[in-house]
Amino acid sequence: MDLISLDEMLHLGACAASPELPWLLCALGTGRKTMLGNKFGATAAATLAATLTLASSVAVQAQGAYPVDTVTMVVPYAAGGAGDIVGRLVADELSRRLGVNFVVENVGGASGAIGAEQVSRAPADGSTLLLAGNAIFTTAPHLADVGFEPFEDFTAIANVSEAVRMLVSSKSLDVSNLEEFVAYGKDHPGELNYGSVGVGSTGHVATVDMLQTMGIEATHIPYKGAAEVVQAVLSGDVQFMMDAAAVAQARQDTVTALAVPGNEHLAEFPDVPSLAALGYDSISGTGWQMVMGPAGMPDDAVGMIETALEEASADPAFIDKLTKAGVSPRFMGGEELETALRSDYDRFDELLTGLGLAQ
Repeated sequence: MDLISLDEMLHLGACAASPELPWLLCALGTGRKTMLGNKFGATAAATLAATLTLASSVAVQAQGAYPVDTVTMVVPYAAGGAGDIVGRLVADELSRRLGVNFVVENVGGASGAIGAEQVSRAPADGSTLLLAGNAIFTTAPHLADVGFEPFEDFTAIANVSEAVRMLVSSKSLDVSNLEEFVAYGKDHPGELNYGSVGVGSTGHVATVDMLQTMGIEATHIPYKGAAEVVQAVLSGDVQFMMDAAAVAQARQDTVTALAVPGNEHLAEFPDVPSLAALGYDSISGTGWQMVMGPAGMPDDAVGMIETALEEASADPAFIDKLTKAGVSPRFMGGEELETALRSDYDRFDELLTGLGLAQ
């Protein structure tokens, strides 16, 4: 079990609030608390805090206690990666909001399938949860025997965040926008190379889908990780990539930002269009980070986690932590999440079968 602390990984400040009132002190901030002290006096401020604490306690009692005291949050990736960081943020947030001890356990291997299978076989009492990416449920089951059924063996609880991919090209390729990129690709069939983190990965399949809609032939070069793909683009060994890791390079202007897949958008890049806006109907390939549990979890436990994460998704402090971790908040409740996963599962089935990759 990995015991790296969240503070060691992120160096983020936390609200000095009690588990019952994180939203209050985060919202008030130092300035508001000083104002209250000046206007009403220390006694009145203390009375207000005590009253709100009592109200929060009553609300928690009315909602009921979470069924277990300690929850193992399985993160099916190695410690230190983006998925692990988000998992620790979520575990920390749920601990504060539910008053329950959430402990992160890293169970890596097989692109997340080993950890997911472990959770699928865990007791459905709320003591074991999974913080994982959507590819485990939408693409992996089509590529190999993962040891679980993506929908029958899990309870969809809530989606927390997303990592939007970006289509970028190497500076060595003389294009400045998507229109020029498409024109170049059509004029030079088979000459373009692109990288991804592996055959059948979400980035690979999403890129193939995009190229088909554009009518471009290009050669796929698989790498072992996103850092290697980025380096290949920077050196010109491959001419383009579509991955969340490309966003950081676009910020530094070391690559040419061309578009964002699907109908997504990135607020910090207002001039970078979505593929959908330009008339290209392709899957987004966006990476989601979600909380899942074993099939058959109690409705009250599911509801408590879903509600806590929905409230967290509107908390500026939590949003700031997610942003610093390189992802954006994207809340979806359990029903919406399962519907979205099933839709992507079917789409990837079609694409992977067409590529000859489906098992």
